[in-house]
Amino acid sequence: MADLPSRTDLFEIAAAEIAARSSARPVNQRISANEVFTHGSDINVVTASASAMGDEILRQLCLKIAALYLDTAEGDDLDRLVADRWSPSIVRKEATPAVVTLQFYRTSGALPAFTYPADSKLRTTTGVEFSTTLSASIGAGSNGPVTVTATCVDTGQAGNVAENTVTEFTTAPSDPAVQVTNPDPAAGGDDPETDARLRQRARNFYNAVRRGTVAAIEFGALTVAGVRLASVTEEVDSNGDETGRVILAIADSNGQGNAALATAVRGAEVEYRAAGVIVDVIAAVPTYQAIELLLRFRTGFDSAVVFASVQQAVVAAVNALAPGATLPVSLITAAIRRIPGVIVLDDAVSIPVGDVVPAQNQVLRTTLALITAV
Repeated sequence: MADLPSRTDLFEIAAAEIAARSSARPVNQRISANEVFTHGSDINVVTASASAMGDEILRQLCLKIAALYLDTAEGDDLDRLVADRWSPSIVRKEATPAVVTLQFYRTSGALPAFTYPADSKLRTTTGVEFSTTLSASIGAGSNGPVTVTATCVDTGQAGNVAENTVTEFTTAPSDPAVQVTNPDPAAGGDDPETDARLRQRARNFYNAVRRGTVAAIEFGALTVAGVRLASVTEEVDSNGDETGRVILAIADSNGQGNAALATAVRGAEVEYRAAGVIVDVIAAVPTYQAIELLLRFRTGFDSAVVFASVQQAVVAAVNALAPGATLPVSLITAAIRRIPGVIVLDDAVSIPVGDVVPAQNQVLRTTLALITAV
């Protein structure tokens, strides 16, 4: 937009045109330049109105041009562009509720037959509520446990609660001795897909068209609601030869997965894996990394403000890593270098002392609180 005339430019162009035309008229019929620039005069109002209309026309023109390109289209324009130029099957993901596996059990009482109906409500101690998708039954004389899947009542990342937190009944059970918990964390709760993530999925589409490739398997996993990250590793034997088995690690926006999310991905992969190829879908587990920095600051900059920007930049860089991806120290250093006001020397990263290599099912993450300065 910098190359296009501003409203002030348009006003000055109009003023110059008025002056040029006025000079050709008789002296007593000319409009002075001062009058054009006199706020509230008739000619000033007309010229200002015309420049405002011209400015709006240019703005609309820019928006329509931006809507034609993947890097600049936004919102509904981006949705239409992706469907038209890439594939109508690439649809922006809506906000999704988290899913969790619940375990019902009892350790005392008369042990009667017990059924907890589908669509019954449970919650965490903080009030995050889940609804069972199927009924859960414990036979007479049995302590259980039995498991059933539940879905968060609300969409969004707030439903991705930790393990052993869904412990309260909103819908009271018929047997007061029954207890409930979630052995694994809830996963898959997500906000509506951002423009940036939709653009990236569109870019990956043609790499996945052939199907049966690593890119296609990862693309297939990312079509599942709630899946934000996917990483493929081909299994090899002791000789380094491929075994024909693929390991697919998946995670949600918090870098974690669970059995329910993995099951949904297995179903989607039928359309993307090669026939006969076994794809083992594993739920990623977030592993949080402490980061200690030794920084110097340039004069004229508020060190507290600069350090806060450094923390945010490092969190963004680390938390974009895929499951199983190594955290190189150079990634942290590069993120710091982008912040104005900070001097980055070779000893800028004290911890970790070297690149961090996670296990196959781990995804490295950090938080603002874990990034400290010495």
